[in-house]
Amino acid sequence: MAISVRCRWQVLVVVMAVARWVLPMVGAHPRVVQMMQDVITHKKWDYVTLLYTNNNHTMTTIEASEVLAGLVSSMSAAIIYLPNLQQLSLGFTYTANVALSSDNSSGGDTWTNINIRQPHYRAQFITIWDNEGHAAAFMNKAGHLGLFTQQQEWLILLPHNTTIYDMENLLKDAEIFIDSEVLVCSYDSKMESFILREVWRGGRGQPFQEGSWGMWSEEKGLVTAPMNNKYERRKDLRGFHLRVATIVTMPYESLVADQQLQNFREGYVVDVWHTLQEQLNFTYTATNTLFGSLQPDGVTWNGMVGMLQTDDADVAVAPLSITKIRSISIDFTIPIQIVSTRLYIRRPILEGTWTLYGQPFGGYLWMCIPVSIVVCAGMLWGLNWLTVYLKVNDHIILPLEALWIMFSGLVQQSTVIDPRPVSGKIVFFSGMWMGMILLTCYSAILVSILTTRQPKLPFKDFQALLDNPDWNLGVRTNTALADSLALAPPNSPMRLSWEHIVGKDPANNLPSNNDDALTNVLKGKYAFFANKEYIIYRLQRKLPLKQAMDIVDTNTDFLKRGIGFGLQKESPYKNLFNYVLTKMTQKGHLNRLKRKWWPNIDRNPDPHYPTPGFNEVFTLFIILGAGTILAVVFLMCEWFIYSKSRRVISWS
Repeated sequence: MAISVRCRWQVLVVVMAVARWVLPMVGAHPRVVQMMQDVITHKKWDYVTLLYTNNNHTMTTIEASEVLAGLVSSMSAAIIYLPNLQQLSLGFTYTANVALSSDNSSGGDTWTNINIRQPHYRAQFITIWDNEGHAAAFMNKAGHLGLFTQQQEWLILLPHNTTIYDMENLLKDAEIFIDSEVLVCSYDSKMESFILREVWRGGRGQPFQEGSWGMWSEEKGLVTAPMNNKYERRKDLRGFHLRVATIVTMPYESLVADQQLQNFREGYVVDVWHTLQEQLNFTYTATNTLFGSLQPDGVTWNGMVGMLQTDDADVAVAPLSITKIRSISIDFTIPIQIVSTRLYIRRPILEGTWTLYGQPFGGYLWMCIPVSIVVCAGMLWGLNWLTVYLKVNDHIILPLEALWIMFSGLVQQSTVIDPRPVSGKIVFFSGMWMGMILLTCYSAILVSILTTRQPKLPFKDFQALLDNPDWNLGVRTNTALADSLALAPPNSPMRLSWEHIVGKDPANNLPSNNDDALTNVLKGKYAFFANKEYIIYRLQRKLPLKQAMDIVDTNTDFLKRGIGFGLQKESPYKNLFNYVLTKMTQKGHLNRLKRKWWPNIDRNPDPHYPTPGFNEVFTLFIILGAGTILAVVFLMCEWFIYSKSRRVISWS
């Protein structure tokens, strides 16, 4: 008959209270009870479930109740009678109706209530091992339900005549892997102590590995062994074979040949993976596939993500972008690199300007230069006239000669006419010094303009790209970048670019590799949305220099996120991989590997320094032509004046 949750706990408390009263009368040895209570106290267990069968040689029902009696007032505790679990119609569920069975064919109290937390909560299990296989059957099921993670801690009590190897034969399907927290307790009659050892497997089908955890004796109580980090103790996978999904894309990975053992060849991700292999001692076979895109049903994926979903791969070894949408279906390691994404286009043609050589100075400065020449020339002529008037100097300088002297000094040229008075020399020196400063500034600014000027970009972001309907937009198919456009918020620039630009020519705008996309970029009117690290490698290491110089980015970072290895959901290797990768990061090993493949990862390809074009040089020819025309005009004026003066003289 089913009873309420409140009644259930009342019955359990009553049974435990009776057990505490009966235990001294039956004379059961209390050392098993004390050992278990010491383990519970040491590990601070707070949600203990005792898995019990009557036919065991370790503990009676009364002793089992005694173990949990002290826990009820401060924490959760429950007893599950294992034989009755086989009768549950659902096989095993996290919560089931609680009933106290009146049918007890095995003797003792029969509990069919099952009150177990979801796997992401902390919980503890104490298992009384039995020869009938009830405990083994439960543990084989528990692994499939995710109850052997680091959140669930187990204590297995073995009878005197049972070893860990006997237990292992019955737990072939139990997923007791790297992350699990399983202690096996056996009694050593010679030492009169309980020996506690932790056990785990490197992977499916592997034998148990074990390590010393501690021992308990009546004399010393619980004594734990000194231990280092759990993953340091368990990082030897003893050659376990991992199924790897990958995609050939340099500079991250390349394959020797598909479906061959240890078939990675080179690449940044390959170097990181092989370092993990050296640390963890595993083997692998890599299969080339796609990155993976979300399918129309909104649940399943293709490519690497899909292979992890369907248990066709254990690890995705690739520059797999860590995204929220992917994290719903798979797990990731910590990032092994942070990547950014940009738009890449063909370098626009540099537009010429007739005012290039006038840009170093502003309009007011250009106006001040001739005024300063006239002023200085006037001062030079005036001072020279005054010295002649005062009979200090007998050399007369005409106004035009003074103007020519100051102009020559300004352009740093010599003149055949020198001012003789000291006052005139001071004026000449001041004008020459001013000219030197102006000429130096002009030259420096002009060189700076010539070497740093860049062509004007047609756009810098997706919003401006939408205003150029004659442009195409490419993004590599079956990648996180394609998903970021396709799954962007409705009516956002990225979503509209996907729908109106990429969608107008999918065959051309969804290339399967970067080289095809860069070829389209070089043809013009084509923007490629890609990871900066991919493109920098190809521009610096693969493409001819001329082609590399012709490709530029819009200097705008749209997305920044990490890339890492993909794993199956709740993979037992996630924390182990993260432990080793963290060590590699702390020791600087990942940075050294990055510098191997990207010596200049923080630098774009060498900038293109454009030379002056015809438009800019034509400005100089205009000045030369204007000067020539002006010279001819003055020549005609001089000839006219000279001819008139000769006629006047001849008439006289």
